[in-house]
Formats: sequence, structure tokens, C-alpha cells
Amino acid sequence: MKVDFIFDVASPNMYFCHKLIPDFEARTGVEFEYIPCLLGGIMKLSGNQPPFIAFAEIPNKNKYQFIEIERFIKQHQLAEFKFNSNFPMNTVQIQRGALAAKELGIFDKYLEIILEAMWEKDGNLADMDILQSTLSKNNIDTESIMRIVTSQDCKDKLIANTSEAVNRGAFGVPTFFFEDQIFFGKDHLYQLEEYINSNK
Repeated sequence: MKVDFIFDVASPNMYFCHKLIPDFEARTGVEFEYIPCLLGGIMKLSGNQPPFIAFAEIPNKNKYQFIEIERFIKQHQLAEFKFNSNFPMNTVQIQRGALAAKELGIFDKYLEIILEAMWEKDGNLADMDILQSTLSKNNIDTESIMRIVTSQDCKDKLIANTSEAVNRGAFGVPTFFFEDQIFFGKDHLYQLEEYINSNK
């Protein structure tokens, strides 16, 4: 059984979900298929807005979101997390890099490097020099990655993934699709697990 995981590393909630997925897979026997998309594209195509924009006039709601994040971090012992000072970040090249890493068979390693740099080390990975340096320092063949990233096929694939996600019902990330069901956000992983268990 597979769960399609619509993701963009631009979202801290994607990081949180990623950290919980290994135990989730062990408990349920499902496998998560990571599908790189562009959060900005999903927002635009679905007519959605990021919370910090949508709720700009509701300061109490924005404050609550940070309280909720602190609770989640404590509950799941995610002490390594550090909110990136460069947020929000343009992740087009990073997401194309994820597609390239899949093609090269190094996706898992690539993703761990990116998420650590972005959500634990406060790296400004929107800066191409910093992105390439981060990959090189972790023994990633940056030249091969960038050759694919700059190809039209890779650009088209990211656009296609993003459009397909919206066509399936996505309006943000993290989004999960299992069979004909959609689940949005880290707070609904428990509903996804309940649904999987009840349909075994």
C-alpha cells in the first residue's frame, strides 16, 4: 500500500511530517511516495494563501500557530527543529533538485541533507551558491544534480506534479493521498492512520 506525499521543503510542517513517517510506515505497513511539487504553484492554482498572509489581520491566530508548533515539537521530541530566519524561501531549485535526486537514485540522502540544512541549521538554500555548497559538502555530485535541474524536462516535471496535485484536490502542503482519500496537514496524520487501519 502506498501513500502519495505531496511536499515542498518550504513548509516546516512538511519537515514535521517527514520526521514522523518512518514510525508511521512501521506501524501501518504502508510506503510513502514523496512527490516533489511547488507550494507557490499549488497556492496560485487552488486560489489559496499562506497562513501568514491569509491571517495577517488576525494576530491572535498567527500567534496560536506558533504555540501549536511548539506543542507538536515537544510532543514528538523534535528538538533539532529551528525556524528558518529566511522564511518564506523560494524553493524552485531545491524541488527540481529533488526530482533530479530521484532520477539519480539518491533521493533519500538528498532530502535529509536539505531538511537538516533548512530546518535545523538555518541555511538559506534559496541562494544557489549555498545550496550547491551544502550538497557538495555532503558528497552529493552537484554537477550531475544541476545538469538535470536546469533541463526543460525537469522544469516541466515539477510543473506537471504541481498541477496534478491540485487536480486531485491539493490546496497546500503537506498533503497525503491514499486510495481516493485526501488528508491535509500534520495534524491529520492520525486520521490517515485510522483510515488505513480500518481499511486493511
